[in-house]
Amino acid sequence: MVMTRSDYKRRVSYSLKENQRKVLKSISFNQNLSLKVRWQAQVDRSKVSRQSSLSRVRNHCVQTARSRSVIGYYKLSRLRLRKLASQGVLPGLRKASW
Repeated sequence: MVMTRSDYKRRVSYSLKENQRKVLKSISFNQNLSLKVRWQAQVDRSKVSRQSSLSRVRNHCVQTARSRSVIGYYKLSRLRLRKLASQGVLPGLRKASW
């Protein structure tokens, strides 16, 4: 898979911090805990790097590494998907013409 270095670093960072982020979020939203514990969990959650957030990760085309207009099911950019569909390489998909 073709991937930029910064995107790769974000994906690795996300995988390392995912559990910590989820635990702190569940603690901060738990109404059964004291306000002090919930507040501290919220403060700790805000200290976790923003680069490790899932929303910072971008999908890239697996053939061209283009980051815009990537069709998630195929993991291809719209340009590459159109070209492969015209060639008949993708099974069950073809370019419309009427």
